[in-house]
Amino acid sequence: MNEKIKVIIDNVGRYVIGNLVSEDGETLTLKTPVILHVQPNPQNGQLQVQTIPLLFNEFIGDKNTNVWTFSKKSIAISEATLDDRLVSQYNAIANPSPIIQPQTEVIKLFDD
Repeated sequence: MNEKIKVIIDNVGRYVIGNLVSEDGETLTLKTPVILHVQPNPQNGQLQVQTIPLLFNEFIGDKNTNVWTFSKKSIAISEATLDDRLVSQYNAIANPSPIIQPQTEVIKLFDD
């Protein structure tokens, strides 16, 4: 699978980023797309950037099915190269680290 991150603006004006799966003349398909949400921080006025999954991984049985196809008639496509910090934030959502399960085996340290 191509791990090229694409940026689009969907038909309701949301910035969406995701890994490009395929593209043809009519459609663009992204794996694990997220919405890029930008808002000012009320305390200091700086912009805050959040990446919000289009569909949360907790709702998906097979993570490989989190693939979305967008009609090119209703989106704008960008060739922008994203900042490394944003790519890292996206990758943390798209490829989460496995949760380490605690070991349930009891290890006896001393003889009774």
